[in-house]
Amino acid sequence: MKRLTLLGLFLLLSTSSIAAAADQIRLYKQYIVGMPKAYLQKVHKLEDCAAKYEQGTLCMQDHFLSGENAEIAFRFLNDRLVSIVLMMPLDDVSKIKKMFYVLKTQFDLVLIENDKERLDIIEISANTFAKKDFTKMIADFENEAYQKHNIKYTFISKDEFKTQSRKAHNFSEVFKDAPIKMRAATYRVGSKDGQVTGTISFIVPGITQTYLNQNPVVEDF
Repeated sequence: MKRLTLLGLFLLLSTSSIAAAADQIRLYKQYIVGMPKAYLQKVHKLEDCAAKYEQGTLCMQDHFLSGENAEIAFRFLNDRLVSIVLMMPLDDVSKIKKMFYVLKTQFDLVLIENDKERLDIIEISANTFAKKDFTKMIADFENEAYQKHNIKYTFISKDEFKTQSRKAHNFSEVFKDAPIKMRAATYRVGSKDGQVTGTISFIVPGITQTYLNQNPVVEDF
């Protein structure tokens, strides 16, 4: 019991010291852009999953998002966290839509894609005055994509959406001259070997090595 109490205290102090860092960008939950790989390896049991994602990616099993079991993958740039990916099995359409609405609580939708087609939400909403037509267009696109288990949504954080969508005429302009702290997410539904999976990626489009050098998240081990 004493050991567990000390571990809890260590995690609390570590989280507090991270929270004190300047200019933080929160990717997802308690995970912040620039977190050292060594720190994450110390507080979590991580395994190499480069074969599924990319070189240097570390994964943690049994993570939960809105009650659904998922694998969480951490991506790094020079051993500092820059992106997080969640992957989960999707047994039915209700699960697919549940994850979509989970994302919609913090993000706004800007693009929907399948293999060859795309719906630019900003451009369409600016040129479609009838809400009924707009809703039908999206529903028809989604229904066809869901039948093939192939759809990808792109979102940006709600605060940034208010700013960027006012000056952008279409999706391609959303990330143009975007503030460094803008947070984005993608949600992809796909099928492999008969298993339908959902993949959610959290990114900050403007993150560079220069930014990480100027805004380090330092942990005292």
